[in-house]
Amino acid sequence: MHLAKPSWLGHFDDKNQRTSIFSVHVHPDGSRLATGGLDNKIKLWSTASIIDANKADDPSVPRLLCTLGLHNGSVLCVRWSNKDGRYLASGSDDQLILIWEWDRSWSGGSVFGSGEHNIENWKPVKRLSGHQSDVVDLAWSRNNTHLASCGLDSLVFIWDGKTFEKLHKLDQHLGFVKGVTWDPVGEYLATESDDKTVKIWRTTDWTVQAEISEPYASSPTTTFYRRLSWSPDGSHVATANGAQGAVAIAAIFNRGEWRTDISLVGHDSAIEVVAFNPVIFMIPDSDDADPNSETMGSVCAVGSQDHSISVWVTRNARPLFVCQKPFDHSVLDLAWSPDGTQLYACSYDGTVVVLLFLNKEFGTRVSEEEHEKLLSKYGFTVKEPIILESTTQLNLESDYAIAKRKEKSDRMANMMAPTDSTTVDMDISTSETSINLASGSNTTDFGSSTILPHPLPSVETQQSTNDDDNEASKNTNGVSSTSSSSTTTNAVIPQQNVTVTKDGKRRIQPQFLRGSLTSSTPQLQPSISSTSEQIVVTESSTPSNGPTNVPTILNNHSKSSSEDVLSSEMDAPSRALPPGGISTLVIGNKRSASSASDLTTQSSNKRQNISRSQSEVELQPSVLRSSLVSPSVAMSQVRLATHKVLNYLAKDRLDGATLKLECYNFNENTPSQIMCTRGRTTIWFDYVPSAVILITGHSQYSAVACEDGSIYIYSSAGRRLLPVIMLESSASFLEICRDYLLVLTQVGLLSIWDLRNLKAIVHSVSIAPILSSASLNSDDFTSSVSIISAHVRSNGIPLLITSTNDAWCYHFDMHVWTRVYDPRYTSKDSTGSEIGEVNDGGILATLENYARQGGARNLGSLSHLRRLGGNDTPGQPNHLIGYLENQLISAELVNSPVEYKKLLFQYAQKIADEEAEYRLHELCIQLLGPTNNTDDFGGRAKSNWDPFLMGMSKRQLLEEVLTVLSSNRSLQRHVTEYKNALNKCWNMIGCDPND
Repeated sequence: MHLAKPSWLGHFDDKNQRTSIFSVHVHPDGSRLATGGLDNKIKLWSTASIIDANKADDPSVPRLLCTLGLHNGSVLCVRWSNKDGRYLASGSDDQLILIWEWDRSWSGGSVFGSGEHNIENWKPVKRLSGHQSDVVDLAWSRNNTHLASCGLDSLVFIWDGKTFEKLHKLDQHLGFVKGVTWDPVGEYLATESDDKTVKIWRTTDWTVQAEISEPYASSPTTTFYRRLSWSPDGSHVATANGAQGAVAIAAIFNRGEWRTDISLVGHDSAIEVVAFNPVIFMIPDSDDADPNSETMGSVCAVGSQDHSISVWVTRNARPLFVCQKPFDHSVLDLAWSPDGTQLYACSYDGTVVVLLFLNKEFGTRVSEEEHEKLLSKYGFTVKEPIILESTTQLNLESDYAIAKRKEKSDRMANMMAPTDSTTVDMDISTSETSINLASGSNTTDFGSSTILPHPLPSVETQQSTNDDDNEASKNTNGVSSTSSSSTTTNAVIPQQNVTVTKDGKRRIQPQFLRGSLTSSTPQLQPSISSTSEQIVVTESSTPSNGPTNVPTILNNHSKSSSEDVLSSEMDAPSRALPPGGISTLVIGNKRSASSASDLTTQSSNKRQNISRSQSEVELQPSVLRSSLVSPSVAMSQVRLATHKVLNYLAKDRLDGATLKLECYNFNENTPSQIMCTRGRTTIWFDYVPSAVILITGHSQYSAVACEDGSIYIYSSAGRRLLPVIMLESSASFLEICRDYLLVLTQVGLLSIWDLRNLKAIVHSVSIAPILSSASLNSDDFTSSVSIISAHVRSNGIPLLITSTNDAWCYHFDMHVWTRVYDPRYTSKDSTGSEIGEVNDGGILATLENYARQGGARNLGSLSHLRRLGGNDTPGQPNHLIGYLENQLISAELVNSPVEYKKLLFQYAQKIADEEAEYRLHELCIQLLGPTNNTDDFGGRAKSNWDPFLMGMSKRQLLEEVLTVLSSNRSLQRHVTEYKNALNKCWNMIGCDPND
């Protein structure tokens, strides 16, 4: 063994003083050494100049190849990627990780601000942020598919080795994490922390497989690092900074049992770093009589705070070599050359030492084939390069690459696009609402407008031929309109309080912009001047159709996404509850004579003059009395909330502009009045004998529900479409969308009617299975489960949301309730994102975002996610495949084609990644349909196969799915088979799929 310590190698400050070197690593081809130092720089050195003194003195052989200086803090770790060494990862105390790549087109130049000359140019290609403190260690997986990082924020991050996206966050350590290493098989990741534990993480689900703490109970926490290492055969893990009493040790524990059977003892101070030689050797047996006897073993190097380095081999109780104090300070990092004959070490004193070994000193090198055979007993397999078998696969791979680039470009365009204004496309609107993008106004559905401070909003509405329409349309242009929502009426920008301190600095106290955000709870408007000629009771100032103390699906924290999405196919919920909500306890329908008399007197005093010829004042919604409870409610097992009778109900913008439906309730002896207006013009009105508790409608139809269980349905002209419909109890929810009317009664019976064809789509279906299932899955056994939202989709399918955040749809053909969203299953597992959220903007994404935001508090705990995410075992399909399959069916059921298409491509990508051939065949067969060679396809006759799905061509979808599946060449035979069959189908019908 020889030792080399070049004096010219180091990191120097402006005064040419040597600074600390924290990390070293050797390139996989052995030609370069990377060092990271206190001067915030990374330096790449030629190893030929280091190990050969003659070449070091040769001016034609460069010493320093490159200096990289983009970090803003000390470089604490440098690591080359494995095999080709394409990337260099560096971690710093600026909390960042930089990924560097060699720019071969560069011809050389000087380092800015210094006299150093770069022979090579390594440019940063990725900047990874996420750590909240120093990044102290990095590790690439054996096949470079992942990069692990750890830091003083007690976190471990897993990054994609190709895209460098953040995949997982491991946060179960309670102290600084100072070391990380990969299992060469790829099954585990090991981390060591100042919480005096080593954790073994299972890479299939990123849960803790084992935790070892015994050898570190008395270890000091004064080390810079705890850099551990996995043996090249995968059987052992060597760890740093162990202790047996006051004696420093390097504890080694075996795989599987995770017991510390071996300890390397001999150093006088704490151990900073251990590093296994990447080569496995056939080591001669010194105690065997046969001189040719050899045993397969590994070599491990140990660096300590006692300034020394020791080298150990398997089966020897004593170190093979000890290099006593080659440094003046602690050893901070060790790195072996790829051939296992050179050991590089760096120290806090700013020097680098290389130990040069002869091959015979360790033994005979084991071949790469034998090495892989050793790893195979733990499940490691080497994937041979898959040969391209056809031009079809090549063309599909080209299409896939183009699609991925376009997807990335679109994603960047969406990120850079302006988000301060959103255009809402209303299916039920009769007049288009255009938004002036320069105005800074963000107009959402049903008249709610968010006003930004500067400039003033300007909302232009399409002109109507009716004079009243024109006037009302003008009133909606600007903040002076009294017929718009309360948010617009109250949008007064207050003056900010500015104070000047003694040192001349100004302190500005921000003021809340009242009216700039719509509240989900009822807000009573202040009375306006008697000169006003417009009744202002808008959607935001009237109660909602669900308990106000429970979040609704249209929560205001996500108006730009969830509310706009739902509004495209659903009308706003009926606003017909008192400010305090409604009780869920049925107490009967009897009232005392005195209370009834008081209510009658009170209601008569509150009666308003609704004549349009007189001056009008703003009417405040208030509770007249409790509504009557049907006797059937007392006999029912399902009892939903009972609405109270309000003196006034209103629903704005039935046509997306100025059409308004109003209802006035009086005392029990006076009929209730229903009125439809546009601006100041009354379109139609009607009287009903019972008090109205719910109203809904749009430009074509309107409906009201009364406390006696009756339903009245009107056309756009106010004509009654049906005689009075009498239900078994009064309605708890009343919704209308396009031609479909949904009614959910207090006894939990749901009905949906097709108003155009006057027939029942769903007739008195009980929601008891929904409530029963939700109660069983709820963590809170002290409160009952309720329905917080009921909607009907544009295809007539009902969508119910419970207080446990489950979403349910009714399957017309199967006559059963199906759960389309389960909050226990999400597209993100407990450790991070597995599926990119590409289905944002649809109903399913809205439900998931709602559950994560406002609804998360109802889940009880997040243990559901961890349980569901931790049941996978190696070799079995990931649970995300099941999640995607459920989402695909749900998207089809709720008629969301955009989400279905995106989920389908995600599902195809997951099939390709998992090589799930059976799923691939089923999916392709369903999309391909019958061909001329098959009379029966997939168990169904040709006549039963529909070539379209939600308006999309199934075969066109298959065309794109095959492009995604081509990303895995292992499936190319199946992909080519279905591609050829698809081309025959296109030729048979004379169609070009690209048209």
